[in-house]
Amino acid sequence: MSINIKGDRHIIETDISLICNDVVTKGTVLGYGTAGSGSAQNDNAGVAAYYANPSGQKPLGPTLANFVNIDQTRQHRNFHNNEQVIGEKAPILRKGWLITNGIFGTPTAGATAYWAASGLVTPTLNAQGGLIATPKVGEFMSILDADGYCKVEFMLPQI
Repeated sequence: MSINIKGDRHIIETDISLICNDVVTKGTVLGYGTAGSGSAQNDNAGVAAYYANPSGQKPLGPTLANFVNIDQTRQHRNFHNNEQVIGEKAPILRKGWLITNGIFGTPTAGATAYWAASGLVTPTLNAQGGLIATPKVGEFMSILDADGYCKVEFMLPQI
């Protein structure tokens, strides 16, 4: 399944202080990787990381860009698709809502959204099917539509 987000969104707060070294699609929930401390953060940015199993990790929020691994001497990134190359700073949604298909399970409006495996969000704390849910990342604002998309409000840091 390829995670994606629709254009309808409300962004209150983003973070662009961490780099992403993984190939991910926009809407994938990332977590904290390594990070510098204090003023070291200015010279040596931390990492926003993709986790297949986020158990024990701290969530950052969904990325608002696709990260690709391409040779830029041979091809251009797709600016129309909001592509960034791995190793660049990641725009992360910290507060606000978006419409995504990165959902595991069947949410109801008002249900708590938890960070699940592979960058998905789920309404079930102990998700089935081998997916392990971790901390609360927000709240579902709708049910799934016919295409599998749902409106999700993200409220990070941990709430």
